[in-house]
Amino acid sequence: MILYETISQPLIFLYIFLIGIGCGLVFDARNYLTFLCNKNKIVGVILDVISGIVISLLFLFCVLQLNYGQMRFYLILGFGLGIAVERFSFGKLIAKLSLRCYNGFRNLITQKYGKRKKEIKEKDVGR
Repeated sequence: MILYETISQPLIFLYIFLIGIGCGLVFDARNYLTFLCNKNKIVGVILDVISGIVISLLFLFCVLQLNYGQMRFYLILGFGLGIAVERFSFGKLIAKLSLRCYNGFRNLITQKYGKRKKEIKEKDVGR
């Protein structure tokens, strides 16, 4: 005989797994913001602390809502597995895509304004 509390455990595991994938996207956003700030260590530490607090509060809130506050091993396992799957699959794809966009934008700016700097230097040399 199955108890009522154990019937919904696979569904709760799936929800927690999907929430873990979403939290992995938070880490990707943190990495991207750190990259845009020229990999500044202070910004990296601040974003680490903020993302860690946000993710742990989100996990705690989900456990309270989905499993009535009962912390079980399969919840931690599903959450960690969701983050790991995102980081090793979608995370790599997002990192490559963001790097490609960043390099394209930087090349566009260099083409647009790089010629201008060269013209200004030539005018200064001619004086």
